[in-house]
Amino acid sequence: MSYFIYARKSRKDAELEALGIDVLERHITTLLELAKSLSLPIGAIYREVVSGDSIDARPVMSQVLAEVEACMWDGGLVMDVDRLARGDTIDQGRVQRAFFYSNTQIVTPNKIYDPSNEYDNEYFEFSLFMSRREYATIKRRMQRGRERSSSDGYYVGNIAPYGWKRVTAPDGKHFSLAPDEKEAPVLDLIYDLCGNKQYGYQKACTYMTNMGILARSGKPFTPSTLKGIISNPVNIGKVRWGYRKTVRAVKNGSVVRSRPHASEYLLADASWDARISEDLFHRANQPKGSFSAPIRNDRPIQNIFAGLVRCSQCGRLMVRKKSQTKTPYDFLICHYVECTTVGIRIDELESALLEWLKNYIAKYEFSDTFQEDAVAIAAKESIVTNLENEHQTLLKQRESLFDFLEQGIYTKEIFIERSNALEQRIKDCLSNISTAQEDLHLTIARQANRKNFVPRCKNLLSEWENLTIPEKNSALKSLIDNIILTKVTRNKKGQKNSEFSIDVYPKVPK
Repeated sequence: MSYFIYARKSRKDAELEALGIDVLERHITTLLELAKSLSLPIGAIYREVVSGDSIDARPVMSQVLAEVEACMWDGGLVMDVDRLARGDTIDQGRVQRAFFYSNTQIVTPNKIYDPSNEYDNEYFEFSLFMSRREYATIKRRMQRGRERSSSDGYYVGNIAPYGWKRVTAPDGKHFSLAPDEKEAPVLDLIYDLCGNKQYGYQKACTYMTNMGILARSGKPFTPSTLKGIISNPVNIGKVRWGYRKTVRAVKNGSVVRSRPHASEYLLADASWDARISEDLFHRANQPKGSFSAPIRNDRPIQNIFAGLVRCSQCGRLMVRKKSQTKTPYDFLICHYVECTTVGIRIDELESALLEWLKNYIAKYEFSDTFQEDAVAIAAKESIVTNLENEHQTLLKQRESLFDFLEQGIYTKEIFIERSNALEQRIKDCLSNISTAQEDLHLTIARQANRKNFVPRCKNLLSEWENLTIPEKNSALKSLIDNIILTKVTRNKKGQKNSEFSIDVYPKVPK
């Protein structure tokens, strides 16, 4: 085995980056010189450009830890131990445990940490604690600075709100906002539609779509996007801070983040002029009846296709329109005005889905699909074995690279070039192994799921008439991911059967 080099950028490297210095390559050069002076063979060089608060937010570090836990390395070279972990105590414990139990050394320019030495372990633990404390202090100062800038009326976001562009404030140290030449007239139109003309959000979106006005994403405006735009106080010359703070909670052993609306937050006068009057702002933000009715949890589901059927034209979920005097049938509709999809009777769609299930069962009961899967599994197992053998060969080549550097056959520049080229080949090989293994696992899972899926479909069909609507919905969701409905032609007068098609995606790996 050999040693790896791990280099990661941090916030304190920003000043050097601004001067045009490549911090990562500078650290790698330093660590290569350290490896040469200690005669440590280098097997891999890992670069991390993400400065995340947790290990889960840093994919390269997650890979390094997995390899350390698998005892793939004798040790690792880093500039400082805080480059490994500056997260919470769980992340610190994860790093310490991985290196301790695998007996993997940590080599820095200042000290070598030996896991078998209890004093080194104590010092390593203390170093991680101090790096976390320093990180928390820096983060707290940055948050206080943003809050202070907001209270002084400056804009602290990275992306300007719709209708505005970010500009440098007169003091040259902060950012302010100025009207955007293209978006500002659209912003005025939005407030005119929703405030003066009292259009609902959906009606306003349809109006702008018909005019060819699109959102920043290049897609038509949606009611939720429109509501977010007109409720932003920057349009009336205000700065809002702390309105949606990140709240962390532990669920099932994992940290879950949410951003609920806060009842208490900072609202300060901005350094830019208001574009919209407060009266128009409040009129535009009056409650409107353009959103869908809220989900009722006090009564059972009335739609067997709830959460299952999507429109083929716009991709949105279709909703139930209950029967009325003129239309004594429940319909499934796409309630967005600009969409061209036509509604369909729920009982007609139900019959089509049951027919699809019957055909699906017949297809796999009277075919050699399972035998074909067995042949495919054997072939894919052979591919995985060949790729793993190739990976072992590449690892042996990697071990010999440093020998050439030691013997003077390779200069440092050639060593890095050859090392990078070999690492790319190893990375590609690992990627191919991962893809082949995933394909193999999917084939195995597909065969197993088909054997289970078909009997479950049979049971559902045999019990269908005895199930309630909520039970039907639950059963369908256990078998089907989603259904795509295509229907753009209205029924002619007296026509009984609609012209439509469905694409059903069962919960079976493809």
